[in-house]
Amino acid sequence: MNERSNKSKKDYRLEPYPKHIIINKIQTQTHFGIYNNNSIASSSSNIANNNDGNDKVTAALIDYTKNEQRNTSLLDQNNNTNQFKKCSKDYFTPRQIYLWVKVLELIVHLSKDLNEKLNNDFISNKWINHRNKIRKGLITNINEDEELLIQSYISEIHSASFKEISFSWELIQAISAIIFRHPNQVYPLWEEIKSKIVMNLDPEDEKKNCVEVIINKPILNSTMIVKNKLDELKSFRAVDERFAELWDPSIQPPKLKCPYDIMNIMDDDMIPQLEFIKENIVHPNVKPPNLLENFACACADNCQKTSVCQCMLIDDDSQDEGFPFDNDRLSRSDIGAIYECNSRCNCDMTCPNRVIQRSKKLPKKFQIFKTKEKGWGVRSLQFIKEGEFVMEHVGEVIDARIASLRAVCYDKLDTMSYFDLDYDFDKKERRKVLSLDSNYWCGISRFLNHSCNANLITIPFFVENKDKRWQRIAFFAQRDIKAFSELTLDYKIESDEFDCYCGSQYCRYTKNN
Repeated sequence: MNERSNKSKKDYRLEPYPKHIIINKIQTQTHFGIYNNNSIASSSSNIANNNDGNDKVTAALIDYTKNEQRNTSLLDQNNNTNQFKKCSKDYFTPRQIYLWVKVLELIVHLSKDLNEKLNNDFISNKWINHRNKIRKGLITNINEDEELLIQSYISEIHSASFKEISFSWELIQAISAIIFRHPNQVYPLWEEIKSKIVMNLDPEDEKKNCVEVIINKPILNSTMIVKNKLDELKSFRAVDERFAELWDPSIQPPKLKCPYDIMNIMDDDMIPQLEFIKENIVHPNVKPPNLLENFACACADNCQKTSVCQCMLIDDDSQDEGFPFDNDRLSRSDIGAIYECNSRCNCDMTCPNRVIQRSKKLPKKFQIFKTKEKGWGVRSLQFIKEGEFVMEHVGEVIDARIASLRAVCYDKLDTMSYFDLDYDFDKKERRKVLSLDSNYWCGISRFLNHSCNANLITIPFFVENKDKRWQRIAFFAQRDIKAFSELTLDYKIESDEFDCYCGSQYCRYTKNN
């Protein structure tokens, strides 16, 4: 790691959500065509039909596209699936994945197809090797493959009018991450290629202002039009240095301290660099909770009469079956959710309906350890009684759109880091469901493994507000847990292809072992 001052180290530490940099104030409408195995080749074919002098350019682009179809993702190559999983585990760290998806989220006109293409390129074996060669100094100057990659993105862009520039600095940053070049290197090359692109209006569609992209066909004053627009944008261009690790080899990720004990006697692996948090952080796109859903009680006896406390009576099951806690331990699991008293109530922290809040102030002792077959796991260093609160599952709260965007990358890397907050939602409300993403911002629960005979149970809970979108997740002990026992959850995965290593006599996936 390159030595830098303490101030420099602090500058490159990624904060959850600083004020976003306004990169494009002049943002034009950009539409991206459907990207599939034949889209660029088809586009190139149309270019060739309109401009016979571009045979070499077209041929190079078609050859590049065919090559990319072979290299775009090892996930599409069955014989290399295991190799890809090992490669992704060693190469794509949680921090790198997080930085990458955040770069994509900044792209204003990020379509489903463009998202797919960017992720395919970023995780392809070809560009992984390319980035490694740059790190080792084996590649210095921008090569033909890099130019063709940039050209492939430009060929996908169709602007609404030639007078408006289809430009996105955020997209430049994403391409920079793929080819591991600084955006200030990629940008001039992008504009050099784009300056050769002119719009050829189709007479039949002229009224609709439809255009086709033509390469290397000059038009009067076309370069000047581009230059004028770029001059307008100069003052708004800014490299977002939060993501500089994705394209600057001189910048290394900060060394973050893990607040938990770590044990590994299996191999030399170390846990990845993660940002451990105690409370959820919220993505800026997520709408705040409905203030009309705030709740509180007016008990005068510190809620000793649990049968009349308004907070405890929110859950229908509590009304029917009674208060679900006995001596701060969950006495039954057949409850919908827990609604704890909060800052608006008259009671204090000794209230019987503040079990989770009180328990979090006295956290239990855990250890992250390397298992024989399941990777990293979590175990308790102390005895836990049945019904005790164990931990809260924390992460980054994201909405359905961001979850869908990130899922493209996560699925390709075989990464499981979502926890859908879907208690009390039906299928029609699926788009309203929030998720907890613990890929990078996380608690120790990120390392909990699956077991078909899990010793932890999941219970949603609410504090301050009962907007069901804003539910939180608590883990309680289903039975007595001895010290140094692994803590496990039932993932409730329905896929027959799930490989389970729980070793339980109740294993539902024994046929896959």
